[in-house]
Amino acid sequence: MPGRKRRLLIYLMLFLLLLINYLDRIAISIAGSTISKDFHIGPVALGYLYSSSLWIYMLCLLPAGLLVDRLGTRRVVAFAIGFWSICQMLCGMAWGVGSLMASRIGLGVFESPTNAAGNRAIREWSPREERGSATSAFIMGAYAGPAIGAPFVAWLVTRFGWREAFLITGLAGLVWLCAWLTWFRQPEEARWLGDTEREHILRNRDIEIETAVDQPQGPGFRELFSSPSMWGLALAQGCMTYTQYLFLTWFPSYLQHERGLTIIRSGIYTAIPYAVTVVGCLVISWLVDRLFDADALRAGKRRYAITLFLLLSADILAAPLIHSTTLIIVLFSTSMLASACAMSWNFALTNDLLQSPSSAGRAFALLTLGGNVFGIIAPIATGYIVNATGRFDSAFMIAGVLLLVGAVLVLFFTRRPLGIASDKESLG
Repeated sequence: MPGRKRRLLIYLMLFLLLLINYLDRIAISIAGSTISKDFHIGPVALGYLYSSSLWIYMLCLLPAGLLVDRLGTRRVVAFAIGFWSICQMLCGMAWGVGSLMASRIGLGVFESPTNAAGNRAIREWSPREERGSATSAFIMGAYAGPAIGAPFVAWLVTRFGWREAFLITGLAGLVWLCAWLTWFRQPEEARWLGDTEREHILRNRDIEIETAVDQPQGPGFRELFSSPSMWGLALAQGCMTYTQYLFLTWFPSYLQHERGLTIIRSGIYTAIPYAVTVVGCLVISWLVDRLFDADALRAGKRRYAITLFLLLSADILAAPLIHSTTLIIVLFSTSMLASACAMSWNFALTNDLLQSPSSAGRAFALLTLGGNVFGIIAPIATGYIVNATGRFDSAFMIAGVLLLVGAVLVLFFTRRPLGIASDKESLG
């Protein structure tokens, strides 16, 4: 691996971290119809089960972000993935709805540092000019997980059973943990990193070398809460996350029950929009990074790209009008791709606007909290909608409207930097 590109190893590891995270999340969606038969539960109870890991996840986000800032990325991520992988395996040993939900709640606890730690690692490792691409590589793990996991878990459930599927997917995280402990260090400490590349990273990442990770400085939660831009970023993240979790939790069931597909076929069809999103978002993000120079990024102009792609993602509003399964996959692929681009750039925009690197964990915890306040509603609301109407049309309409709201929030409420005393400077 050429010395100037060795940091790509870190981006790859972060991509795989989120891939495993979402592989573990989608397992219950693919296995949902089988679990509902085994445990004799209906759509409403299934909706609560789908969202159970998000309840505690949301409550743990702020303390998790603080831990990332205090203890550092390496230790927090290692602890988190080790224990969430164990909880994933425990799901396969559940003897009823209660024990399965308890295991999912444990999964949510230990998944909570992931976004804060991953984005802090990007802040530490990526030069500003490639931060959008690095963030997209990380966030695309959330889409590669279902792209790979949907057909894989569908095959496991069909071939072996849903319990075995949870045990096998849980093992993947423990394998990744070994690689993380071997390779991840700060750029200043990574011996496998060449001197030229290390100097380039340190010079262009807009971070002063921090010597006291356990004594964070910069704005705390109170200052970030008072920032209009933080609210705009977090609420827009919520609008995007609602759609993301709607797809993640209910799309396989939608294909099985409303489109009449088998578990195997629904797994394959579910994977298509995710696969398109992974490839498309990485390419588009690379191109967008080259449209903005460093001054434009510091001025927060990445928000214009986010707004445009949120408008494109609202094509999901047309879903109730489409009857062809092929066309519905095309529509959802387009919506998911555009929404994923906007979401990954929203994370990058947060880094662009953040003035102090010592507050990165807390800022991204707030951003993720905003996303999950909305996201936790999506599986439950959809369960009630399907139970009442027998269809998903209203669920897709709600998602489309929220995407339009997110576009307005990003365009008009993210014009100020994060983490300065007055927070009165408009970025243009």
